[in-house]
Amino acid sequence: MKVVFFGNPEFASSSLTYLNNINDIRIELVVTNPDKKSGRGLKKTMTPVKEKALSLSYKILECDNLKSDDFYQSLLKVNADLFIVVAYRFLPKKIFTLPKIGTINLHASLLPKYKGASPIQYALINGDSKTGLTTFYINEFIDCGKIITQEEVVIDDRIDFISLYKKLSILSEKILYDTIKIIKNNLPVKQILNELDKEIFAPKISKKDFIINWDDKSSNIHNKIRALSYSGAYSSIKGKRVKFFDTYYNCKKTNNEKNGSFFLKDNLLHVRCSDGHLISKFIQVQGAKKIKANDFLNSNLKSNYFE
Repeated sequence: MKVVFFGNPEFASSSLTYLNNINDIRIELVVTNPDKKSGRGLKKTMTPVKEKALSLSYKILECDNLKSDDFYQSLLKVNADLFIVVAYRFLPKKIFTLPKIGTINLHASLLPKYKGASPIQYALINGDSKTGLTTFYINEFIDCGKIITQEEVVIDDRIDFISLYKKLSILSEKILYDTIKIIKNNLPVKQILNELDKEIFAPKISKKDFIINWDDKSSNIHNKIRALSYSGAYSSIKGKRVKFFDTYYNCKKTNNEKNGSFFLKDNLLHVRCSDGHLISKFIQVQGAKKIKANDFLNSNLKSNYFE
């Protein structure tokens, strides 16, 4: 089975590694974004998928215009049986209808829940007890089409984005293997549910989503922090951003405290929220290293509340 693989981030890079070990497919081409400049020196960096493709000696096609005729012609020449998309952009119909079998996508949620760009984050933000992976045939609508198979994973209320990302990345090996087996043996697939009341969307995370609102419930703030652990949800004190790590919460109300005020108890920082406290073991003030909560209380930032 001749395959073209599309992907960009580390999650897709892991999937490419797993696909490389499946005997029933032959990856003819890897499509990824062009190198981009980043950092102070504006040094060009390649996507994790490109790095992996180079290490596996695959032919690479870098594209920033999915509607260009050159891109279309390059894919047409491959004469692929199947396109596999993992954490890439939405493909035009002209592209995803090229392969003989079709184009499939690996999505990090149990569709139709969390269609969109940030499924892992929203599973954590909403405090879900389970999530998973879905493979499906791409059509002209985002994260719709015929589901091939799904893998469920149980999660607790302490796991953060980084840990869940790794967990799902490892799980992708099994679902990709099962998906290829189903396709090869022409086994039946089921149509995805499209009722609006069953759909939950996971739009792209914006800059404002990282700001902590201490008037919110303590559990919601804890969920936000673990969902955005890859960059860090933050509050402010004396004009400096503060990030929180290894958090939990309680719902013990204290009426005489202002939301955002804090104190130290048992070497843990307790920050007042609308219904109780966010409890944090580690803190990171802007421009400094991550430190224990009791060390933060001994710092020069003389204030008793977060803004």
